[in-house]
Parts: sequence; C-alpha cells; structure tokens
Amino acid sequence: MVQETDGSFFESFTALSWKHENRRLMAMQEVEGRAEDPPPSEQSVGIKPMECRIHKKELEQLYVEVLYTITNKVGASTGQYSHYKEDLYSYAQEAFGILSDIHRKFMAIASEEKPPIVVLNVIVLEAEGLEAKDANGFSDPYCMLGIQPGNVAPPSPQPSSSSSGGGQRETPPGSPRNPAAGSGSARAMSDSGVESETSSKHDSPHEKLRKHHSFRLSFKRKEHGSYRSERREQRDSLSAAVPAKFIRATTVKPQTLNPRWNEKFRFDIDDVASDILHLDIWDHDDESSVFDAVSKLNEVRGVKGLGRFFKQIAQSARSGSQDDFLGCVNVPLQDIPSTGLDCWYQLEARTQRSNVQGRIRLKLWLSTREDRGNSEEDNWSEIRQQERLHTIFISYELDHISSPSWEWSGELPHVALTILHQHAIQGDVTDLQLAMVRWIAYSNKALELPLDYRILYRLLQELDQQWNLLTLTKEEEEYLAESFNMFLDHSLQLLRKHRQLFPPHNRVAMCRLEYLLRCLGLISTMKAFWKCCPFNKEIRGEIIMSLKKGTLEWYEEIHSEEHLSMTRGSEMVIEGLVHLITLLLVDLQKGLDYYNSLFETTNGVPYFSVVYKQLEKMLAEDVGKELEFFEIHGDIGPQVTALCIQMQSMDLGAMVEEVTLPQETEVATPIFELYLAMQEMVSFREHLPVPDQKVLAINLYYEWFEPAVDRWLDVAKFKAVHRIRKAAELNRVCTGDLIVKHSTSAVDATSCFHQIKEFWRQLLWPDLVGSYNFVLKIIDCITSAAVYYADLTHQKLQDTGYYEDTATFKISDEMCVTVNDLEYVRRSLSALGAELHVEIILEAVEAATGDAGKQQWRQALYAMLEGAINQLEARALQVINRVAAKMRPALKKSMFHLAWSPDSLPTPDAISPLLEYLDAHLVNLNAALLPRNFERVLADVWDVSLLELGQQMDGNAGEKLSMFYERLYEALEILVDFFHADQKGLPLESLKSATYWSVEQRLQYHKTDTDHLISLYYQQRLQDQLCTEATEYGVLSVRTYFNHDSLCVEVLNARDVIPLDPNGFSDPFVIIELLPRKVFSHCSEQQTNVQKKTLNPMFDECFEFSVTSEQCKTEGAMILFTVMDHDVLTSNDFAGEAFLSLHNIPGVDDNNTSIDNFHGLKTVDLCLMHQKNRNHPILQTLETRAGDKLAQDFVKKQKLRISNS
Repeated sequence: MVQETDGSFFESFTALSWKHENRRLMAMQEVEGRAEDPPPSEQSVGIKPMECRIHKKELEQLYVEVLYTITNKVGASTGQYSHYKEDLYSYAQEAFGILSDIHRKFMAIASEEKPPIVVLNVIVLEAEGLEAKDANGFSDPYCMLGIQPGNVAPPSPQPSSSSSGGGQRETPPGSPRNPAAGSGSARAMSDSGVESETSSKHDSPHEKLRKHHSFRLSFKRKEHGSYRSERREQRDSLSAAVPAKFIRATTVKPQTLNPRWNEKFRFDIDDVASDILHLDIWDHDDESSVFDAVSKLNEVRGVKGLGRFFKQIAQSARSGSQDDFLGCVNVPLQDIPSTGLDCWYQLEARTQRSNVQGRIRLKLWLSTREDRGNSEEDNWSEIRQQERLHTIFISYELDHISSPSWEWSGELPHVALTILHQHAIQGDVTDLQLAMVRWIAYSNKALELPLDYRILYRLLQELDQQWNLLTLTKEEEEYLAESFNMFLDHSLQLLRKHRQLFPPHNRVAMCRLEYLLRCLGLISTMKAFWKCCPFNKEIRGEIIMSLKKGTLEWYEEIHSEEHLSMTRGSEMVIEGLVHLITLLLVDLQKGLDYYNSLFETTNGVPYFSVVYKQLEKMLAEDVGKELEFFEIHGDIGPQVTALCIQMQSMDLGAMVEEVTLPQETEVATPIFELYLAMQEMVSFREHLPVPDQKVLAINLYYEWFEPAVDRWLDVAKFKAVHRIRKAAELNRVCTGDLIVKHSTSAVDATSCFHQIKEFWRQLLWPDLVGSYNFVLKIIDCITSAAVYYADLTHQKLQDTGYYEDTATFKISDEMCVTVNDLEYVRRSLSALGAELHVEIILEAVEAATGDAGKQQWRQALYAMLEGAINQLEARALQVINRVAAKMRPALKKSMFHLAWSPDSLPTPDAISPLLEYLDAHLVNLNAALLPRNFERVLADVWDVSLLELGQQMDGNAGEKLSMFYERLYEALEILVDFFHADQKGLPLESLKSATYWSVEQRLQYHKTDTDHLISLYYQQRLQDQLCTEATEYGVLSVRTYFNHDSLCVEVLNARDVIPLDPNGFSDPFVIIELLPRKVFSHCSEQQTNVQKKTLNPMFDECFEFSVTSEQCKTEGAMILFTVMDHDVLTSNDFAGEAFLSLHNIPGVDDNNTSIDNFHGLKTVDLCLMHQKNRNHPILQTLETRAGDKLAQDFVKKQKLRISNS
C-alpha cells in the first residue's frame, strides 16, 4: 500500500481525533466502572470525625434522670407512646450500657427522689358561635377556668321554672376588669405555676376541701343594695355550690361572637386521675348609667337586640348590672394523653335555665416541675439532657445496624421515642426547643458518621416551621448557632472532597449530596440561622470558595500523579499534559451532567462555571510553561520547495536515490494531540455565561501551536508530492462490473488530499484571520500535488503512443483510465474552496484589513486553485479531443453516404450507418467514462459531426439539387434528437451551439431561391443601418416623402466621405435605387451630379419615383443610397452605402398625401457603411450557384462593397 511508503504520515495525524475521543471514553468508562464501589470514608480523604463523648459521671446522672422520668410517667398512654414501664427500663439500660446490679442501684436512687408536681398547661385559643347577650347583637366574652377536685361532684343541670331560659340570669363571677374580684382565700397560681402565699402545702385533704369556695361565689362582683343581694341569694339557691381552686380569667374580647384569646395558663395538679378542668364563658357587662346605655342606641341591631337594650336600661336604672353566662366545659385530666390535646369542645349549660350555644378550642398538655418553690421557666438543664438522650439513643441504634450508617432511616424505636417524649413533657420542653434538640443531636452525629442527609433536611424543615411560632432564649440561640456553624464547616469540607465522597455514578452517594445541598440551601433561607448567626458569611459564597479550594487540591493531586517535569523528554511531558487534560475533560463532563444542576437548583451556585474557570486558569499556566521548552526553529519552506522540484524533475521509475527530508524537520503527533485536547477543553466554555467566555486564560491557546502547524504544512507538501510519485509507481487499474475504469493512483491521490483537509478540519482553527496563511499553504500543497499527478498521468498515457496512433478509432482502456483519474482529482480540487471555508476566511480578512488589498487576498487564493483546476481540465480535454479526431474519418465517410444516397432512399435509412457507428462507440464510452468525461466526448463528437455535415453541404455545389439540402436538414434534426437522447445526452442549449446555428442557417439559405436570398441580404443590411452609429465612412443627409403616387427623394449633402483619389479627395456622386427590384422593377435607378474634389459635397438635388403607397408598404421596401467616386479612366470606386426604409417616411406611415414640398420636413442623416463580413453566409450560398446569373451578378456587385479593413 502506498501509505506504507511514508509510514502512514497523513493517516497518523487524522487518527488523532479518534485517539483523543477513545482516550476520553476509556477514562469515562474507568470512572463509571467504579460506580458500584462504595465511596471512600470521610477520614480517608482527610476529614477528621468530631466525636462527642459524654463523661461517665454525667452519663450516670443522666441515666438516673431517665429512670426518674420513666417512674413518674405522666399522661394517658396513647399511640406510639403506649409502652410498659418495664420495656422503657429495659431499653434505657441497653442504650446506656448499664449492668443489672448498677441498674438496681440507680433505680433505688430514682425511687427515693421526691415525685415532681404535675402541671396542667392550658392555652385558651378561640371560641365561635357564642350567643349574643348585648343589645347590639354581640357579646363581650371572657373565660374563667380552674381545677375542680375529683372528690366534689360537678353540678348537674336542674329544670327551669321559666319557659325561657334565656330570660333568666345566673350569678356571674367577678369581672376580670375588677381588681378586687377573685381575691380572698382561693389558692391561685401564676403563669409560671407558682402558688400564692395564702395557700398552704401541708393542709389535709379535708381542709383543702373546706377552703374550696363556690366556683361562682369566689369570683362574685361587689353588689349594691339589699334588693340586689336578695335577688342573688334567691337565684343562687337554684344550684348547688361548686368548689374551685386555682381560678384564672382571660381578657375580655369586646363585641364579638367569635373571640380569639390565645392565652396560656398553668395549674398544679393534686390528682391527675380524678381532677377536672372546669371553664366558664361569661359576657362582661360594665356598670353604667341610663345615659351611657342610651348613648349606645346606634349599636343596637334588630328588634330582638332592641328588647335586650331596654332590659339593660332597666337594669342600669336599678343601680347595677351583672355578667351573663355563655356556657361551660369540663375536661377530666385523666383523659389528656401525654401528647396533649388540641380540639374543640361544645359548650354546656350549667343549669336548665341557661341558654347556651357555640364551642371553644383548647390546647391542653401535662408537664411536671420539681417542688422547689421557684420558677420553672428556665428549663436549660432539661434541654441539654434531652440532647444527650437523643445522642445516646442515636448512637445505640447506629451501633446495632448491619448496613452502612448512611442507609439508616434516622427513625428511633417507639420505646426510645416514649422515653424522650416523657422527658420532654416533664421538662416542659417546647416544640421549638425539641426541634432544636433533634437537629443538634442528629447534626452532631453527622459530624462523626456519614448519615442520610434526608434526615437532617427533615429536621431543618421542622425547626424552620416551629421558629415562626415560638422563641428561644439567648443561651439556646447560642447553642443552636454553635450547631449551625459546626455543620456548615463540616459540610464545606465534604464539598471540597465531593469528587471522591459523592461519585456521580453512585446513586446513593448522589442522593446524599443532593440532600446535603438542600440542607445548606434551606439553612441559608432560615430565619433561625440569621437570628442565631447574624455575622456569618453568605452560604452560597462559602460553597463557591469551598469548590474552588477543592478543585485546586484535586488538580494539584492529579498533576503530581502525571509527574510533569522537564527532566523527562519533551514528548513525554506533552503526553502527560494530554492525559491530564483528558482527566479534566471527564471531570467537567461529570460536573455538567450531574453536579451542576444540583448546586444550581439547591443553592444557586453555578458549579460548572466555578470549576471550569478554576481549572482553565491552572491549566493555562501549566501548558504555557511546558510549551516554552517545546520550540520549533527555522523555516523549512524553501527547503521543501527545492526538494519537491527535484522530485518532479525525476523520471518516473528511474533508479535514483530516494529524496527525503532531514529527520529534525519532522513533526511528531503528540503536540497535536495536546492541541485537540486543549480544543475540547476550550469548547466547554459555551456552557459559561457570555461575559465569562471572553476573559478566559486559554482563549488564545492556539497561538502556542502556530509554529507546529506551519511546520506540519511544509512537511505535508513534501509528503504529498512523495506519495503522488509512489502512487504513480504502484498504480494499477481497478476492475469491477459496476464501476467505471480508473486506477489506484487516483484513489491514493484524492485520499491524500482528503487526509490533509480532514486534519485541517479537526484543527478547527479558531482565528479566521490568522488561518489565511495556513489555508494558502494547504491550497498550495494540494494543488501542487494535483498538477504533479496530472503531469505524471498524462505523461504515462503519452508514452504508450496514444497521440501517434493513426489507426481507426478504438476504445482504449488507458485513455479511459487517464481521463477518469484526472476527473477524480479535479473533483477533489473543485470542492476544496468550500471545504476549507475560503469565503468565510476572506470575509474575516477583508473586515480586518479594510478595502486595501481586498482583491490581492482573494486573488492569491483563487488564482492558485483555479489555475490547478484549469491545468487538469486542459490535460483531460487534450486526451478527449483525440477521441473525436480519431473518429472523424469514419464520421466523414458515413456523412458522405448520407448526403449522396439516392433520392429514393429515405433520410432515416440513409443516416442509419452513421447512427449505428455513433451508437456502438458512444455506448461503450458511456460505460467506461465518468459522466462529465462522457459529456466532453459527446460534445466533441457532436462538433465534428456538424463540421462534416457542413462540409457535405458546401462542397460540389454544382451537382446538388434542392432535395439534397432537404435531406441534410432532416438529417440535422435526427442528429439533434440522437445526441439529446431524451434528456439523457447533451442538453439542447449545448447542442444548439454557434456551429449548429451556422450549419442550420446555411441549410436554410441553400433551400431558399435567389430573389428571396437577395431580399434577405438587403433586410439584414437595413438592420445593420439601424444599429450603426460609427461615421468612419461619412454621413449622407437626405429628405424623403410620399405624395400623390409619387415618391420624392432629396439628396442634400454628404460629409466626411472617404478619399479615394491620389490627391486626397474624391469626386462623389450618389446613386438612388428602390428595393426590392421585383416590386420596383419599373423604377430605374437615378443619380446625382458628380461633385469634384471634395469630401463634403453639396448636392441639393431632388428625385421623383412613380410608385404607389401599397408598394412602399411592401415588406423589405427601402431606398439604397450608394456613394461612388467618379473616375474617368477606370471604373468608379465604391465609397459607401446607406439604407432607408420606406415604411416610416412621411406620407406613407400616416397616409397623408397632401404634402406638396420638402418645406418643414426633418433631415435624415444616414451613416455610410461597408460590408465587413467577407464570409457572409448568404453571399457564400449565392456564390455556390454557378449556373444562376442573377446570383453571380449580385455576388460580384457585393464583393466590390466588402471592406478591405
């Protein structure tokens, strides 16, 4: 193979793109192959775990606290928290790792502890649908609530003596707006749950019961007057007294039937099993005068309200007012589960006299406090204990799972949740505090072991939700801030090592990364984070900095693994750089496909942009530094040109020493492998924002490789010429049933050119202006090799004696192979401009340089390309023309047979031998030649056929009859159809060439009689007159008109008549003749007087011809003016002629016959003419009619008028 002669020089470079892609795919497959491997541990990549250990003493104290919590379990068991105490003790012992004897010891300690005081927490949230008690259609509701001891029977409704319960009033408690109300001996408790001083902790149960007062009487208002007291006593007798303790009141919500309080109360509980929460709702009525009541008249709504209004006035007039009962609720404390209640309660009537409607919403839960007599608002120790408990239980569960820690769901067993729940409610830990504790415990554990970040994300959501409802103390906020900062620091360390810890093809790892980023994104938007950490930097910026640092560390790591050092050979360094860039490309592709969308959607971090800009900056430094030592010195262009000329001057196959380039001028492939790798690296910039694309350090990477490309093109020119020569030496004909004849050399040549173009395409040189010189060199390289190939191929055919062969035509394989090979190469050149994008490059160059030298740039490229194409065309035509020349004798013989066959033989039969000869050879040529070559042969044969037909038409004129020309004309039409071949042959526009029209016209003339031909000749001369503007033979001025069957012609003057006498003058006169003669045969020609020795004669003579208007309108009717030079001794000389059509003269064109003289008529200036066509077809045709006197006389006359110039 010819490629082996130069070591596959071109193929080795065009294969670089494939090698680069294959290298990248192998690196990608290697990464994907590790997808099933578990990611490395965090510790193995340099992230130290932050283990949180609890001191033994603290652990023991915490264990006692857990046992104490379980022992004093509060609340009804329900749902997931319904577990036996034995199960709770057992789980706690296992989780804490306590031995049985030590467990018994700690149980004793916990049992000796004084039980805590149970506290009922009540939040009065809202009510709805209350009864309107005021005249304005509303009420002013408030609540009174307290704990009803379990050993006192609750009041039962009794029948009312009145038919309308709403009309009766019950004695209300004292109004909350009256400070005096509710004071006395009742044992009260503040919001913090501290008892008042009037109560005693050591009273007996009977004493306690004695001190409990009526629920209503203990809050009664101060009465005015005996009448009021009597009414109260009478009404109170209807119901039994209700004991009450810890009685509290809400605020009054004026003028509403749907009040919203959201007020919290706390009550100490003596017996959870029997105590009941009792709550009344009252309508508050202020003491007011009749005037005050009347002033609110505009607030009354409806007739019913108006009745109440007057009733209120009447009561006010009786010096007092009292509150109306709106309903009550009783809730047994033993029904409250440990998780608490948040529900609506239907209001009940206290007696049957009460008219009650609506419902109230309460939130209830139980907690505890130690009996120390101080405030329990500060539960910091309980919060820390709750966090430690979570940590212990989480650690215990993680220690007992067989799968990796990140596969744990984060769910604790129900026994653990029950212990945590009891500890939380006994310590009165709020939902916000609990959410904070859970987050701290789990996030701290995530610093020690890798967890599923979906757990942390869920906890953050809970924390964020609770933050909007409750608040934390300063100490708690600092505790939470510390947790946030530790988690952020750890997360940023993970992100720095995300390539190792979260490989993109590992589904579990990518899920963990996604939720880690979600956690960071959620934290960055949480009010809790910015409240606790107001001075922290923006998390998005921290992530970006972490990615930059991690990318730098990763790059330095793989860079050191490649051992890029100049102590190694330059090619080895370049190969190392190529491998380095391949790893970067794989990393960038992974970032684009997997990481970028995660970082972008969760935190708005442009991952790819951050990583790419960091990598390209470091890469630009390394590649630029390494290539400084890889320099190409010297221009070898002249040396290559000289070697190419030397090679081209050598005879093909001559035994001479091989021409080679010096070894040091060769260019190896690694430098271009590096270029292609850098090219792909730069191509990734399209994924950056447009402003960032313009400021990259590697944007001008191609400048590093310009010397290498220039050197390669010089070497490629020599290699191309060398390969063409070797291809010609190893040439052999390609055979096949379905292919045209060609040789291997053409395939090798075009393949060589393709390799050069393909290499340039792969380079995809980004600098259009700078690529001009490279493209110029490529065109020079390919065209030089193509012309050399054409010369070699043609010379080889010539050496076979192709041009010296005079035998009859026979299809030659050598000829077919030669022209087809040349056509293959020509095709390759014809597409070269488009394939190299020459126009785009020229537009860029012209835009950069302006109009100056615009044509010079374009000419330099296209002149070289078009010159080579023309040389190949000329070589091919030189071979093809020989085909028609060899066929001409046979064509001449067949055409003679056609022309001189008997008249009885029809034309199709007479032309049959000619068509058979053409068909036999053209069919074989069509099969052996490429379409373009066959068209060339067909066109040549067509031209030869036309010439031979013309020869038969013009030769031996005296022996021909009109039927002779009829046959030839018919034969011409048959030949046109034959060569057109129903649009499969030559197109009609090619067939009907100038030669065709010349033959066709002459055949038409031969078929035409002499008079008609003469008339056609004069009509053509009249057309020449109309088109002539040149005055080289002078100008003749005339006037003419038609009047009353008389044509009047006035010859005025002539100017600039050509001198025909030796004295430099002429003796001109003018002959006037009407044409055509067969129409004006009765009109003799007339002439003017001779004007002696002048070139500007004045004639002023008038001539009259007797003609009709119809004769003047005859087709071709005209006046011929002939200017002659009068000679005495010799015949007169022709000076010029002019023609004037009779159709347009006055009196003919407008049928006006009343013109009597020349007065007012416009002068017509006619340019004098000579016949310049010596071979005028009409004259030639007439000249062949030897026996026709009219024809001969006319030709003789016209020959005198043919110009000698």
